[in-house]
Order: sequence, then structure tokens, then C-alpha cells
Amino acid sequence: MSFANLRKSGPLQNLKRPGFAAVVTVLILAEVVSAFELSMMYVTLPTLIKEFHVDASTVAWVVTAYLLVSASAGVMGGRFGDMYGRRKVMVIVLMIACAGSVISLIGGSLGMIILGRAIQGTAGALMGLAFGLAREHMAKERIPVGVSMIGASALIAGAGGAFIAGAMIQLFSWHLIFIFSAVLAVISAVAIMAVIPRDTLIPSKDKPDYLGAVLLPIAVSAILLALSNVSKTGFGSVEFLGLMAVGIVVAALWVWWELRIESPIVNLRMFKNRQIALVMTATMLAALGPIGGMSVPTQMVLQYPTTLGFGLGFTPAAAGIFSALTAVVGYLFSPLGGKLAFRLGARSVFIGGLILMAVVIPIILLTYGNVVAFCLAMALNGIGISLTFGALPNVLIEAIPETHTSETAGTNTMVRNIGQSAATAVGAIILASYQNPETTVVAQGGISASFVFVLVFAVLAVGVALLLKRHPVQWVPETTQERAIRRGTPAQVPVMAAD
Repeated sequence: MSFANLRKSGPLQNLKRPGFAAVVTVLILAEVVSAFELSMMYVTLPTLIKEFHVDASTVAWVVTAYLLVSASAGVMGGRFGDMYGRRKVMVIVLMIACAGSVISLIGGSLGMIILGRAIQGTAGALMGLAFGLAREHMAKERIPVGVSMIGASALIAGAGGAFIAGAMIQLFSWHLIFIFSAVLAVISAVAIMAVIPRDTLIPSKDKPDYLGAVLLPIAVSAILLALSNVSKTGFGSVEFLGLMAVGIVVAALWVWWELRIESPIVNLRMFKNRQIALVMTATMLAALGPIGGMSVPTQMVLQYPTTLGFGLGFTPAAAGIFSALTAVVGYLFSPLGGKLAFRLGARSVFIGGLILMAVVIPIILLTYGNVVAFCLAMALNGIGISLTFGALPNVLIEAIPETHTSETAGTNTMVRNIGQSAATAVGAIILASYQNPETTVVAQGGISASFVFVLVFAVLAVGVALLLKRHPVQWVPETTQERAIRRGTPAQVPVMAAD
């Protein structure tokens, strides 16, 4: 173990832990900032189109800009938190997110809103930092419940964010959502400083991986841009192929660099651990399937007229309330999921959540037009998502040392974001191929094809999750001395740097 991971000795070690409820509350509040800043913009897009007289593809950048930064911010923020202190980095991230909200508020143009939204995207680092702080400041037996509640909070915050933003726009103005998000970020930062004790690790003296920090967002952004626009450009377009080529080449360069540098932004050697590799694979498959692919077709089923035979005839407002209620139902099960993870192991809860989401799809496919069956299916889906989101960080925690929690959780967030973006792109292509050009209505065959696509990846995710071990071997990062020996330069390693 290097000095970067040693805790300070002295009175700080004996400070009383903050209460479980207080820690969970402030960390959920911080995660709500990230979830709200993403979900609030979906309902705001039509208003911005009218306000600035632009088309949908242009205004979509207020979401795309956030996602592009968020995907890489999760990894970099987690790494910096593990190196320099998670509490410190979380407060800085919240303040940057607040600044982004202010820029979007006072900019006066769509371009400035997009710039502010890109800055807000740093909030993507909050979840990984929250998991690290939970593990750092909770008693061992309370960690599974706490982490489960924090992980599942993104579900309810996302649903609530759309409802709150819609109400603000309808009653006041779109400007209010940026005021709300800025104030929420400040309140969260103050709460973190008031409840979470000061960081007690000695800041790392390792040289920051600046090149890795630059190459990562370039690679991720190119790939996400290609996937997000493929429904309009097509898989064979020069734009799609060019962006994917840039993303893959830069990603390959980044991997090569990360494996060579002393203190990488992401320790890719963690993937040699079987448990970590399987968790990341299952996350990607679940993101391609039920996590990323359910939203659009389920909203079509809810809002399409009953005369089509498969629609339920909900108004947009009623559909929004329904989605929020299913999210609440799911979140109520997050404490139970945490308790089950502690008693049975996070693996069992993770598999259970994935199976629930997979079972939901056949229920929907076999009961088109039945309101009761659809409501039951979506309630089960909410529970499945809650259990999966809550168990996922716990499965990772079982396989990683405390000192690398935020880094690994941030990497998992990036994997999930890329999978969700790909699911959205492919889902849009499937639905568009069954769309009536005159009425813009998607035929039942398109809805079914979209659900089948989701089901395939849901089953694959379950299959990979079943390969996870109940008692995994924990990943042990290389020490400075071990890295030097591997490179054939043991004489350069200071004796005191070894564990």
C-alpha cells in the first residue's frame, strides 16, 4: 500500500462516525442533484424549441452535452476522490454543477445553455463518490443497506425530476429549473460539509494522469455522439463510421497509455479480476436491455390510443404520474434489497433484480391492452430496477478494496452510460422502421420488436450474473514496488513506499 492510501494517524482516526440516517440522507441528496439535472431537461425540450425557434436535433444538445461530460466525469471524479479525498472532490463537483446551472440561467442563448449543461455534466461523478463515502463512513453491517438506498435513489429522483420540472415550466418559466438545480447543488454541498467528516487520507503525491484525463472524454464523446445520431445518419453513414473510428482509435491509445503510466486515471488491471470483469459485462448488457431500452416503448404503450389495440390511452400527464409512482414503488424495496444483500450476498439480489426485469417483458407482450397487467408489470419492473441498482455497487464492493471504491464505481457508471446510449440509438432505429410516415404512429410490430431486443439482452445479463461468485477473490492493486519489478526497475522504488 502506498502513502496515497494511508490514513492519517492521531485523533482523526478516533472521531465518532456520523449517524447512518444522516450519511444516507446527505449522499442521496447529492445523487439527486445528478439525477435531477438529467431528467429535468427531457420535459424542457419542447419549451426550448419554441423559445429559441430551433429544431429538435439542435435542442437535443442540451441533453447530449450533459451525457458526454457525465460519462467520463464519473471515472475521473471517482479516481480523484480516491486520490485526494472524496468529501473534498464531491463538494468541488457540486460547486461546478452549480456554476453550470448559473451559466445556463443567465447566458441568454441556446449556446450558453448547452455550455452550462456541459459543465453540469461533472455531476456524473457524484454517484461513485457517494458509494465511496458510504463505505468509508458506515459501519460494515450497514453498508449494503446504505449503498442500496443511494444507488436506487437515482430511479426515484429521475422520475421526480421530470414531474418537478414540468410543474415549474407550466406555472412559471423554464428559467426556474436552473435556479432550482443551482440551489439544490449548494444545499447538497453544505449538507456534505456539515455531516461528512473531513477527509483523513493523505493526498496522493502521484503525478496526475493529464493525458489519460484528456483522451478518455474524447473517446467516450466520439462513441456516444455516433450512437446518439445513428437514428438520423444510419450505420453506414460517413458521420457514424468516422466518429466510431475516432472513438475506437482514441480508446485504444488511451488503453495503451493507461497500462503504461504509474498512476492511471483508470486502473485497467482491475479487469483481470474475474468478478469485476463479469460485473462490468452484466452492467453493459443490462444497460443495452432493460435499463436503457424500456422507457420509449413503454411510454408508447401508455400514451397510444386504445383504438390501436395495444395502447392504454393515458394522457402525457397521467403517464408521467404513473411512471413516478412505479419508481416510488420500486424505491420502497431498496432497504429490503440492502438487507437481503447483507444476509444472502449482493450477487443473489443482483440476479433477482435482473430476472424481475426480464420477466416483465413477456407479461407486456402477452397482455397488450390490459391495463391491470401492464400496471403490475411496470411495478415489478420498478422493483427489479431498484434491486439491480442497489445491488450493483454492493457486488462491486465485495471485490474491491475500500481505497478504490469511487474509481471502480465511476468506471461502472461510464459503462452503464455507454450501454444506455447504444440502447436508445438501436431502439430508435427499430421503432422508426415500423413508423407510419403520415401519422408518425409506430405499429404494434415495432413495439414488440423493441421489447424483444430488450428481452434478449436482459436474458444475457442474467446469464453473465449467474457466473458471479458468491465469495469472490478481492482485487489487490499492485504496489509501487510490484509495478517496478514488473517493469524490471526494482531499484527505483523507495523502501518506504512498500506496504
